[in-house]
Amino acid sequence: MAEKVKRALIPYFGEKLPKKAHKRALDRLKKGGKLFLLHIVDEAPTRSLRYRTGQMGEESEIVKTFRENLKKAQEKSAEKYADRIKKKAAKQGVSIEPIYVTGNPAEEVLKAIDEHSIELVLIERLREKISEVFLGDEIDHICKNAPCEVITVGD
Repeated sequence: MAEKVKRALIPYFGEKLPKKAHKRALDRLKKGGKLFLLHIVDEAPTRSLRYRTGQMGEESEIVKTFRENLKKAQEKSAEKYADRIKKKAAKQGVSIEPIYVTGNPAEEVLKAIDEHSIELVLIERLREKISEVFLGDEIDHICKNAPCEVITVGD
C-alpha cells in the first residue's frame, strides 16, 4: 500500500474537469490532510479571438472583456467541482483548497508544488485533443522537475 501524505495537488486545465484523480487523492491523503485543486485558465480562446478580430494588444477592450468573462466562466465551473469534492473529502477529514491561476501549465504546477509544500501530484489524462495539455512534454517536464511523487491517472 502506498504511503499516505498530508498535501496533494490535482492540476487541471480549462473547462475539462478531472473525474477520477480526486478519488485517488482522497485514498492517499491522511486524515487532517489537504487537497489543492489547481485550476489553470485556458488562454487558447483568447488567442483565437485575437487572431479572428486582429485585436492583438493586451490593452484591447475586446480582449480584456473576453478574457475576464472566460476566466469567470471557467472559475465558476471549477468552483462547482471543488464543492462536489469538498463533501466527499469532509467525510474523510480532508480539506480542499481551490487555486486559480493563468499561465504555462507545467510551470504553474511546479510553482504550486513549491508554494504549498505538495507531497503528491495527481494528473488526470484528458482525452480530447484540445485538452491534452498534461500529456507528453508537459508531464515529462513536471515529473523531471517536481520534488515530489507524480502520478498520472488514466481512463
